[in-house]
Amino acid sequence: MIDDSVYKVLIKKWSETGRVLTAIRQAELSSMRAEESRLAALDMLELASALPGDPQRERHSGLVEMQRLFSKLRASLRA
Repeated sequence: MIDDSVYKVLIKKWSETGRVLTAIRQAELSSMRAEESRLAALDMLELASALPGDPQRERHSGLVEMQRLFSKLRASLRA
């Protein structure tokens, strides 16, 4: 069994790694030219379209449910 102190060290290292990776990602994104950014966005869209669709979303987008919830929220804010 691993000691709790080992878990704490691992968690701290992962947190630090996350911050460094976020900084790297932000630097890379901010240095991209418009054309590179457009191509990267197109690549992501192509990847998403390659995934199988969700049969439930094909029948129900959730838009009507969202509108119902927003209406309910507006009514509760007025009260």
